Amino acid sequence: MFDKIPQHLQKPIGMALGAAFFLLSLLAIPLSVVTLMRWFGLSWWLALIGVFLATLIPYAGRFAYLGLAVIGAYYVIDAGFSLPDAAGRFID
Repeated sequence: MFDKIPQHLQKPIGMALGAAFFLLSLLAIPLSVVTLMRWFGLSWWLALIGVFLATLIPYAGRFAYLGLAVIGAYYVIDAGFSLPDAAGRFID
């Protein structure tokens, strides 16, 4: 994959991709919780349990986990990087 990229750019691009995946893995749980809170109006602890249960499903759960994280990132960015605003109105 990196054969067509010039030699001096391969390391910075690889490091940037690695950092992006690392950041997404760190933020995947909170972003997934934000998505479930917004979609279903759950409190944070019920949404956290829902994310945990979704990750127990062998393959579909992992794709759902990634999808929820990407959608949650959209909601957080749209709300100006404010998690309470991104979650919307929820039952506490």
